[in-house]
Amino acid sequence: MTRIRSTDPKTVPPDPEELNDNRAEWAEAALLEFKSQTGTDTEDAVSDLLADLMHWCDRNAQDFDHELSRARNHYECETDPN
Repeated sequence: MTRIRSTDPKTVPPDPEELNDNRAEWAEAALLEFKSQTGTDTEDAVSDLLADLMHWCDRNAQDFDHELSRARNHYECETDPN
C-alpha cells in the first residue's frame, strides 16, 4: 500500500496516548490483506472494505451505522488532546 504520511503537525490530529501510529499500522495491515484477498486497488481499498463490512453486518445481525458511529466516537477519543 502506498503510504502517505503527513509530517505537518497541523494535519495530523493529536495523539494523547501515543498509540495512533500503531492503530494506523494495524489498519494498513488489514487493508493490505484485504487487497491481497480481493485484488482491489489502493484507490478503492478503503471504500470497498467498508462496503464489504456493510455486507458482513447484514449477515451477522450488526447495525453498520451504529458501529460506524461507535468508530467515530473511538476516533474522537483517541485524538482528543484533553
